[in-house]
Amino acid sequence: MDGGLSRRRFVVGALALPLAAVAAPRAATAGSGATRAMSGLVEPDSTFFGTVDLPYAAQLQTGSDGDLWPGAWADDDALYAANGDGRGFSDQPSADLVANRITGTPGDQLTGTRLAAGDAICPVWSDPASYNRKPTGMLAIDGNGDGADELYLAVQDLRYGDGAFDDAAAASVAVSTDHGVTWTHTDTPMFTDHVFTTVFFLDFGKSSEHRSVLGAADAGYAYAYGLDGNWRTSYVHSVPDPVDLYLARVPIGSITDRSSWQFCTGVDANGRPGWSSDIGARSAVLHDERRLYPTISQNPKNGPTDLSVLAQGSVLYHPALDRYLYTSWTEYTFEFYEAPAPWGPWTLFLHKDFGPYPWWGSSPGPKNGGYATTIPSRYAAADGTSMWVQSNWFVGADNGPTNYDFSLRELRLTPWRDTTPGNPRDASVNLARTAPGTVPIDRTAHYGRLGVLNDGDPTGSEDSWNGTAADTDQWGYTWPRAYSLNRVVYTTGAVFADGGWFGADLRVQVRQQHAWVDVTGVSVDPAYPYSADAGANVAYTFRFDDTWGDGVRIVGTPGGAEHFTSIAELAAYFD
Repeated sequence: MDGGLSRRRFVVGALALPLAAVAAPRAATAGSGATRAMSGLVEPDSTFFGTVDLPYAAQLQTGSDGDLWPGAWADDDALYAANGDGRGFSDQPSADLVANRITGTPGDQLTGTRLAAGDAICPVWSDPASYNRKPTGMLAIDGNGDGADELYLAVQDLRYGDGAFDDAAAASVAVSTDHGVTWTHTDTPMFTDHVFTTVFFLDFGKSSEHRSVLGAADAGYAYAYGLDGNWRTSYVHSVPDPVDLYLARVPIGSITDRSSWQFCTGVDANGRPGWSSDIGARSAVLHDERRLYPTISQNPKNGPTDLSVLAQGSVLYHPALDRYLYTSWTEYTFEFYEAPAPWGPWTLFLHKDFGPYPWWGSSPGPKNGGYATTIPSRYAAADGTSMWVQSNWFVGADNGPTNYDFSLRELRLTPWRDTTPGNPRDASVNLARTAPGTVPIDRTAHYGRLGVLNDGDPTGSEDSWNGTAADTDQWGYTWPRAYSLNRVVYTTGAVFADGGWFGADLRVQVRQQHAWVDVTGVSVDPAYPYSADAGANVAYTFRFDDTWGDGVRIVGTPGGAEHFTSIAELAAYFD
């Protein structure tokens, strides 16, 4: 969807060649809870999950073409999804808006059919010389009581040409009563003046069946989230970047009636939301003003991007978890939040940094992020431990095959539980390779090869370069349960001319009751030199007092002009 490439870093043999020096990023503040250092680690503040595992690249791609793909699981067991700027599941001409029907599951074969496109769904409400259509949300629900689902599709007018994709002026909702074949639309846009113009519905599962969890008084409504200004950061700064997520509800029988919509005005002391038909009275259910990558420019003539973290995505309710999951993103990261209710409170449970372009579909990757991240309820496991994230990667930002299609990667989640370590002393047992459910963690992996940490090969290498002057770096693991530990072996990766080592304050931490704490009584053999003299593929053994945790990591200040570290292996033991 977006064009242009940012700084790249190419590796020739053992020498890293940055195209430009990177200035230190300015500080930023967070609005959803914990303090987060934007020039170093982003520490998720959610305490609900024990482990979160998401691949660095798409794992399943389909014979389709397009972006965005908001979807809904309908009563006929199909997933209905709309794409922008593509052919959809067809060889027909490309359109700015296409509705599709998708059958199958990720474990089986996914196939799709194009149903309708363009004006057959809805008009462009704004100046067609400057705006085109983009799908932002979809809902399947029986609103008219005829025993069959209607499909509701939220569509926005998004700028193209000069300032392309940088402001969303208007939005409305189209409806289909024949499972996407034909559509009717409102006479005028439902939302205008860049207010609540990025709309995505709360996904309560097949035919919205799980909305009953809200109780009889609230289950008669459809719920939708909205952003003002734009669907993500406005790179030309024509409108304010979205830093607030808003929530609305509407009776399921009048979703296309704008006068029936009510907006959340806040939550009282008992955790109950207030509602008003006055859109001006609304209050954000999530405010996050973090800024990422302030020194890297998507478009040099417009200056640095300074990426805001709230964007068009999806909100899924999963009954086994009894949790709401909001999947947001920036140009280079995924930002996932969870909450116990549609109105919050929201806390960050995943920050995944894919780094600046180029991304790779395969070698030397695999690595590709994407935008308009969604989790279709159709592909979520009943126990909530596995679900599939859909995201797109636009043509032109790649170094190999793209995933400019309906593409998926598996998200694995383990809810946190309080456990007692029970592993015996055994110097031969490397917990990084033997403990069930081990999830490697990082600040970022330059090539997406996070499995290097515990693949048993001390001659490999991954590094954390991402073009920013980070002040903190990490490599480590989280586990679904706690283990006793007293030794960590860190084997370095490649050393480059501009980084690949820790410059200061290298230490070992364990995660206890959701907090990372320094171990005590540490000795290091050999002594770590805090310079390029650390060498490539050298093992440093950290011994420390007996301790425990459901995670372990090495953390410190990255060294070199480009502020990054490298690794070949990280082992963890209880001797």
